[in-house]
Amino acid sequence: MTYSIGEFARLCGINATTLRAWQNRYGLLKPMRTDGGHRLYSDADIQQALRILDWVRKGVPISQVKTLLARPEPRRTNNWCALQESMYQRLNEGKIESLRQLLYDSGREYPRPELVTEVLRPLRSKLSANIAAMLTLREILDGIIIAYTSFCLEGDKRAPGDNYLITGWHLTDPCEIWLEALRRTGQGHRIDVLPVPPAALAPEIFPERKWLLVTTGKLTAVRKKQIERWQQQGVAIEVIPL
Repeated sequence: MTYSIGEFARLCGINATTLRAWQNRYGLLKPMRTDGGHRLYSDADIQQALRILDWVRKGVPISQVKTLLARPEPRRTNNWCALQESMYQRLNEGKIESLRQLLYDSGREYPRPELVTEVLRPLRSKLSANIAAMLTLREILDGIIIAYTSFCLEGDKRAPGDNYLITGWHLTDPCEIWLEALRRTGQGHRIDVLPVPPAALAPEIFPERKWLLVTTGKLTAVRKKQIERWQQQGVAIEVIPL
């Protein structure tokens, strides 16, 4: 059986931009082509993509994966910390453009959920000390994250997808809205962001959209009742506790 790049991306859980980078820059995938030049992927390509994904989820740089795939018993490793450290060094040295480019490159080469969980969140935690210099660096990093997330979200809107709205709800760190949005890019969703959590949320005014509410801590009984009321009004809601 063969699959278009869109079908293949959905089956593997990898966005099409990443798949193209794996093929064109690193030679990790070799799909067939139709007479019109469109990519066609096979079941064997799916298995290969899942093996690649397994390595990059462990933090292996994508440039090293081809060699590891050729080994009968590839050595297990984890290089997320190296990527995090590289980003930190560029930020600390004021190399903002270089850091921005590294984030954009990483977003093409690695699954974005792991990039958020294994690199961006730990890096922001490293910059959480209540020191003026650290807080300034974190604000710069947040600006780059928001810009990159906006870029990814706009790309998703050019293709069909489900309509979502994401915002904070009793949230202490508004940048988490953008990180959660970034985690969901490239997955067939068209997401709009409410960057500042509303003082009073009214999701019932957009019942045709699914709401993603990023919240801090466990849900209290009061919040659970509020969610039930919204659901009774026909609102589709997913709560994302941090």
